[in-house]
Amino acid sequence: MWLATPRPTSVSVRAGSTALVGRDVEVSAIVKILLRRPAAVLIEGEPGMGRSRLLEELAGRREFASGRVLSGACQPMREPFPFGPVLEALRSAGDRPLGPLSPVAGVLRPLLPELAESLPPQPEPLADPCAERHRQFRAVRELLIACGPALVLIDDLQWADEGTRDLLRFLAAAMPAELAVVAAYRTGSPSGHGAGIPFRTPPNVQTARVTLGPLDLDAVGKLAEELLDLPRVSAQFTAKLHESTAGIPFVVEETLRALRDAAGRLPIGEVLGDRLLESLEVPISLREAITERLDALPEPAVRLARAAAVLAVPSEPAVIGELACLDGDALRTALLSTLDGGVLGELGGDRYGFRHPLARKAVYDTISGPERTLLHSRAIKVLAEQPVPPLTLLANHSRAAGRTGQWRHYAEAAADEAIAHGDTSRAIDLLQSVLTEAGLGEDDIARLATKLSQVALRGFRPDVIETLERILEDLTDLRPSVRGTIRLSLGMLLVRTIGRLGRGRVEVEKAITELADEPELAARGINLLAQPIDGLTPFSWHEVWMERAREVFDRLEDPELRLALLGDRISTQAHIGDGSAWTEFTELADQGGGVAERVQLARLWCNLADAQSWAGHLARAEKLVTEGIRRATDAGALYAAGLAQGTRVRLDWVRGDWSGLAETTEQLRDGYPDLGPIVMECSLVLGGLAAVRGEFAAAQRHLAAASVHAPEHGPIPVVLSAAGVLIRVLLATDDLDGACATADNAVAAARRKGIWVWAAALVPAAAEAYTRAGRWSEADAVVEEFARGVDGKDSPVSRVALLAGRAILLDARGKHPAAATVFDEAAAGYEALPMPYQAIGARERAALCRLTASRLTAGRLTAGRPDAGDRKAIEELAVAAEAYERLGATRDAGRCRHLLREHGAWAPSQRGRRGYGQELSPRELEVARMLSDGRTNREIADGLFLSPRTVEQHVAKVLRKLGARSRTDVARRMTTYAPAGADR
Repeated sequence: MWLATPRPTSVSVRAGSTALVGRDVEVSAIVKILLRRPAAVLIEGEPGMGRSRLLEELAGRREFASGRVLSGACQPMREPFPFGPVLEALRSAGDRPLGPLSPVAGVLRPLLPELAESLPPQPEPLADPCAERHRQFRAVRELLIACGPALVLIDDLQWADEGTRDLLRFLAAAMPAELAVVAAYRTGSPSGHGAGIPFRTPPNVQTARVTLGPLDLDAVGKLAEELLDLPRVSAQFTAKLHESTAGIPFVVEETLRALRDAAGRLPIGEVLGDRLLESLEVPISLREAITERLDALPEPAVRLARAAAVLAVPSEPAVIGELACLDGDALRTALLSTLDGGVLGELGGDRYGFRHPLARKAVYDTISGPERTLLHSRAIKVLAEQPVPPLTLLANHSRAAGRTGQWRHYAEAAADEAIAHGDTSRAIDLLQSVLTEAGLGEDDIARLATKLSQVALRGFRPDVIETLERILEDLTDLRPSVRGTIRLSLGMLLVRTIGRLGRGRVEVEKAITELADEPELAARGINLLAQPIDGLTPFSWHEVWMERAREVFDRLEDPELRLALLGDRISTQAHIGDGSAWTEFTELADQGGGVAERVQLARLWCNLADAQSWAGHLARAEKLVTEGIRRATDAGALYAAGLAQGTRVRLDWVRGDWSGLAETTEQLRDGYPDLGPIVMECSLVLGGLAAVRGEFAAAQRHLAAASVHAPEHGPIPVVLSAAGVLIRVLLATDDLDGACATADNAVAAARRKGIWVWAAALVPAAAEAYTRAGRWSEADAVVEEFARGVDGKDSPVSRVALLAGRAILLDARGKHPAAATVFDEAAAGYEALPMPYQAIGARERAALCRLTASRLTAGRLTAGRPDAGDRKAIEELAVAAEAYERLGATRDAGRCRHLLREHGAWAPSQRGRRGYGQELSPRELEVARMLSDGRTNREIADGLFLSPRTVEQHVAKVLRKLGARSRTDVARRMTTYAPAGADR
């Protein structure tokens, strides 16, 4: 928590201004005002809010390119130059011819030698200084009139001398008709110069006052992507960065530059934690800014600021004052000085501290080593005397003060407290920190490792695996029960890790043997091996462990363990299609109890949500997952909450709630890069979304990450569903051999596992591939084996998938009317679930079957103008196209319209073509989005079922309307493009 090591040598390169982010509303409002002359805008904000960057942005706006843009800034000088910022701005006024000037303007010759050739001769000076000053003011106004349309930008007005202030007051009172002035100043200045800013204008002047506040989360994320040169940063990274910088643009930028400079040795863009922030050096510019403010404070205020830096968390004045040896009036005066100086801030609840960690760190670094030790020791005494001692803070202060024994005591006590309150991450951090220190006895290691191994199961931290492996390797003479406890948790963590399922189960089996004298602990291992969802181990093997779990259940006394086994049994029964699971769940009392019981109940809700979603009980799953996430978060069951978020995005996918889903899913996946179940489930969703967009290469990459080619390492429902998507992708790209090979592998996996209710997405796709390849026996076999496997099971989606599979077989054999009828039944079933994409697909297939049957009956084997017999099918096909469009499945909509054109049934809208002007039409917007994804013209043509020539025309219009210089520039411009009426 505190940095006490020497700062390493470093070089930080600033590569110029970054793009202005998060100020679109302010810029738009200011530009609108400035275009209505005369105009005056005052921009105010605390240090670091980006006033200067905003002025820079205004100076470069194309709206002002036809006139003069004149910029100047006040300087924090002991004796400022009279009229300094105004004269600095006017020096560039001669870059183009000036209008007529009267002799009075000659008074500016000695002040503006750069304009000497454009100014009249200098008149004789007046004897009266006030009159001479008035003449100078008149000359400045006249010169501004001669400039014609002009925008004057003045920065850092808080440092303006009185002469400059008087001049601005004079100009504001009677502004030239074509003049616009923008002045920026700092609020919260310790000198108080922000008061009395000279801008009182007459009614004819357009005026505005803009106050710049912190950036929001979205703006901080965009700034991070630009400065770190990353396509995307995770939501967790953005949230932590926003919290750590208070959204202050300058601090955000400097923190990101420090992260970028450390990119060779630190993980950037994914997770930003306290330890990573502590490892960063305070950027020089930020350090100088903080040091400057600190140097301006009186000595008692400096002591108070340093005491606050040692405390590191917002604290009450009395606590900070006790550390700084200040009380009464001296404390109040010092506190006011730190507030006025912008060093400390009031952070709510009568607590004071630093706005962001880097400011605290900059102050902390000014404290000498001996003084730090003294202050930390004093903090231990002060905090230990509080009614409820803050154990984590006491541990941190003890460590910083070098009191190792106290630190271990407080750290373990704080971890126990965190476990009791469900604060899983904090408990793991504390226990890990103690276990990694040298000097612990074996009994201490065993005790702490046992606690760590048990709490680690509530979350997922890959670093815990390494710690537990090291302890098992180093301590060879641990008691079997202790070794078994640690090994059991290690195995359970390995099972969750990508590619380590097999080894995890081996470790669990070893642990069960070691826990022979601890039946309740062994029961947890038995229970884990009874769960059949992962890998290719046959269900019959899991059934043996399920029977053992039932046998030990009745002998268990621990209520938390009984609840764990009961919950897992219910969710497993639901997964395999046992309808009694739901009845048992609804009859289960919502037990209260402590954190451990609440964790198990949360696990049950989350796991049952997953099971019900795979079975097709989507409404149940929706309620379960919402409540499950709430319960898991409240109880600190972070692993269960993470899994439930994976269920949530998959539910959104199958229910057709696709708006923003790709971004949400990517953020979830990136937040758990090592957690196999979440990565694979998210990859399935991303693969499915890419497939409907026609992004087949991306779809195949995502589906590979869903373990579609390595079923032994993944959750089998995910693997089989991913195989169903991949088969359709390969069929769409005419890779029939690849589709059949994928079907062969997935069907073999389903047969080996023996749980067919998980194959609902696979079977129709496999039947399609086999029938197209003429492999009729395999097609019939997989559909009928699926029918036997789901018979009597509580799985609505399986019943509907069976209809779809049988309809595909009928269609392939030329029994088109019968196939259409069964496709209609499947569509109705999918709609009831609801699974809209599958439902629309079934409606499309039914329409095509009817169309084919009609034409065969009429003896027309080729497409042509429709007749009365075709009308119903064509109407259904058009309805399917519109439904696909509403859902966001543009490629499928394009396919339907292509089929309609082929059958002579496509007619343009009778409402007439709308003129879009400079706005993108809906088709152009589709093309622009595909360009943003890096698609070629051929890929766009294939995805939208258009000719390459038509796509070329659309691309040309997109480039022109967006003002993009190239195809790659489209992606950048699309991030800010908002179609007219988008908010309506």
